[in-house]
This record gives sequence, structure tokens and C-alpha cells, in this order.
Amino acid sequence: MGSQRDAASALSNLPDYRAINVVEDPEGVRRVEVESTDPPGCPVCGVLAARVHSRRRQLLRDLPVAGPTEVVWLKRRWFCDQARCGRRTFSEVTDQVPAFARSTARLCQALVAAVAVSGRAAAEVARAHRVSWWLVASMLTAAADLLLPDPDDVLVRRLGVDEHRYRSVRVFRDENGGWCR
Repeated sequence: MGSQRDAASALSNLPDYRAINVVEDPEGVRRVEVESTDPPGCPVCGVLAARVHSRRRQLLRDLPVAGPTEVVWLKRRWFCDQARCGRRTFSEVTDQVPAFARSTARLCQALVAAVAVSGRAAAEVARAHRVSWWLVASMLTAAADLLLPDPDDVLVRRLGVDEHRYRSVRVFRDENGGWCR
């Protein structure tokens, strides 16, 4: 038999995390406090951590679950107990929240899918997910960098005129007495 997850963890459905506390404020926003379930390994030597150095609260942007949701990650900093390792402490990093990220990976994937698949505007998607337009635009740029080929490797099949004009048209006097562009 598999292990039973508690109801709050099952509802938030954030992989590798479990819900510790859920509070709803008067405005209807749910604040879900989560912590990661697996002790991480040191990023330098790979030894599994056993001692917690400190804890801090990190606010994460995540998908709305039955309404607006705030996720607070009770992030732990761990000691590396390997004597020869130069790294003494390190913070938790997971697949859903990579290093230095403030949004979950599933939110970023949902933002890209909402714009690319459904054809919605970036501003509309940002309002619907309660994030900034800049986050949606940066996720689209990152997805385009991953999916689109390098422009130097693509052969040009048709060459067209660009729709932007950066300067005014210049007219010169022709040698025959006429005018030309």
C-alpha cells in the first residue's frame, strides 16, 4: 500500500512538498505553508544533509487552487557534514522551485501554455493568474529560446521587407536630373 497524503497536500498537489498549514484571509486568498519532503544533497559533494542550519519563509507564486492562493515555503538551510567539502551550508532546491526562483515550475508552464496554446494576450494571462506582465513575458522568452532554432543555423527561404521603418525616407538627386530614393 502507498502512503496516504494529508488532505491539504493532496489539494495543493505540489510534487515533493507537503502542506503544513492552510489559512484563508478575509479577502478570500488562501495561504498554504509547505515544506519539502526530502532532505537534499550537497550541491558540491552530494552527501545527504542531516542537520538543519536555519529556516526562512519564502513566498512563491503558484497556480490558483480553487481561488487565489499564496504559497509560503518554509525553506531550510542545511549543514554539509562532509569534512573535505568546501561548502559548509546550502539551501534547498527542488525541481518545482529551482535555485533563485520565486515561481513554481508548474506556474511557468501554465503561463506559457495559456499564451501559446490558447492565443490569449500576455496581459490577460497575467491578470488571470495574478502575476506581473513581466513574468509572463520572461517565461515566453525563455520558452522561445528553448524551442526555436538558432537563427544562424536556419537557411533563408524568402526575404521580405521589414514592417518597421527606423528613419525617414531619403531622396537624392539623380545624375540625369531626376530624383531617386
